Amino acid sequence: MMKTTMMKTAAMILGLGLLAGCATTDMSKLEADIANAQAAADAAMTAAKTAQLDAATAQGTADAAMKTANAASDAAEACSEKCGRMSEKAMAK
Repeated sequence: MMKTTMMKTAAMILGLGLLAGCATTDMSKLEADIANAQAAADAAMTAAKTAQLDAATAQGTADAAMKTANAASDAAEACSEKCGRMSEKAMAK
């Protein structure tokens, strides 16, 4: 009876030891996975911030180009009107 109880106790302790060992290994793997996921998230955030900055720069360039194009269009329209008036005066003579 005593021998059976000791065997059961030893088996239980051995089983718990194995489970504890597996749990420790799984925790280490889990911690490594978490660290890798955090590093990937940090890299993605950095890339997103860079993309946002690039987009803002591109928007500024596009705005400046639109302003220049509008100014050129206004100048062309003014020139066209002036040329039209000059043509009318020349034809009237």
